[in-house]
Amino acid sequence: MLPPHNGEIMHLNVGGTRFSTSRQTLTWVPDSFFTALLSGRISSLRDDTGAIFIDRDPKVFAIILNYLRTHDIDLSGTDIRTLRHEAEFYGIMPLVKRLILCEDLEQSSCGDILFYSMLPAPNPPMQESEIISNATKVDDQTRPGSIVRVPEPAPPPNSPSSIPHTHGYQSRCHSRNSSLDISRVTVNGRGSVINGRGNGNSGHSRAASLGNHVPNHHSRNSSADLNKYIRNDALNLVFGYNQGSNWADPLRVQIIKAHHNWIVVAYAHFIVCYRLKDSSGWQQVFTSPHIDNCIERIAINAKMNSQNGNSDGSSVMVAISYGNQVRLWGVSEQGSRTNIGTFNLNVRVEHLFFIGSQLVALSPTGKIGVWHAMTQHWQTQDVVPIASFDTAGSFLLLGCNNGSIYYIDMQKFPLRMKDNDLLVTELYRDPSNDPITAISVYLTPKTSKSI
Repeated sequence: MLPPHNGEIMHLNVGGTRFSTSRQTLTWVPDSFFTALLSGRISSLRDDTGAIFIDRDPKVFAIILNYLRTHDIDLSGTDIRTLRHEAEFYGIMPLVKRLILCEDLEQSSCGDILFYSMLPAPNPPMQESEIISNATKVDDQTRPGSIVRVPEPAPPPNSPSSIPHTHGYQSRCHSRNSSLDISRVTVNGRGSVINGRGNGNSGHSRAASLGNHVPNHHSRNSSADLNKYIRNDALNLVFGYNQGSNWADPLRVQIIKAHHNWIVVAYAHFIVCYRLKDSSGWQQVFTSPHIDNCIERIAINAKMNSQNGNSDGSSVMVAISYGNQVRLWGVSEQGSRTNIGTFNLNVRVEHLFFIGSQLVALSPTGKIGVWHAMTQHWQTQDVVPIASFDTAGSFLLLGCNNGSIYYIDMQKFPLRMKDNDLLVTELYRDPSNDPITAISVYLTPKTSKSI
């Protein structure tokens, strides 16, 4: 056992920096590095002044020594992971436990993920009108799997192809492409199948390409291109897309919104609702019909019941918007659908959300649309151009370009008697009429019923 140096005063040299403290301070934590060092269980080195040398970081040791002195620690400007590593080296377990808690508070070990589930891609819905029209065309004109050929246009009178050939027949191209017909099938905007093969003389080709123009050169494109084009043709048949239009992947997730135990996932032209059940996990409950326009906004409210005016038994209200149109459905827990209606804001919808059971659509141009669950009524209102907005309880607050803050109580859904317009109340006006570019409101329990 090492004898005490200068009585109970211990002199340490940590990484070239000298420290002086008492034996009691170093040994109040049992089974630590210092108790083993001072009891002789660990060999030690001394510098030329007789201080015990420890080859560690002196800055971090100063923090640990201060903890041993005061039983408290200041973490400002300190890397918690480095400090924990040094505390584990010295065996200061009370400090290690506190640092572990600090790490959990600073950064969650699971990345703040509350749940995890893989939701497989659903089958996209077919266009109802096109299913009927396409089936009629097939029954009346062609058999399943046949190709509808368009007559080749007559060449101009002065074109070279109009001159009779000396051998009495038209020259044809030499082709070994077994997939030529299917690879040149294109789809117009109505889902009709058209053969796009061109006329005239063309060169030797084994191309598996899609298009109305046959190149006049020898081509041996890979089968990967053919597979890509056939896949795009299949999507075109279902969704009526043209290659030259702004094509959107129909199975790429665009938006996700959640409310309580429901999740709504928006794809380009349809939405899918999932419901979480304790016994079976996430279950697909509802798939919307095909929407011709690309879906831009979605909103969901999973707290609907008969008290809110939906006597059809719908437990969830789901809304989408595209352009200036808003479409609303009621969905039951079993997946049955109720078409509430399609509403027009007359301007592009930029924000779509629920306040309680009321659906709100906003446009920065100063247009508000509200659907009220009790009255089943869609109301639009013109206000000053909106620069910001926030919701608090049943209130919708609008920060406008004229420096005013207006609010609407959606729970009361008040209407002016003289013109039946929404009752929009001015809450504040900026003296200099500067636009209200940001607004944030929090209602305490005492102010939840008044503002």
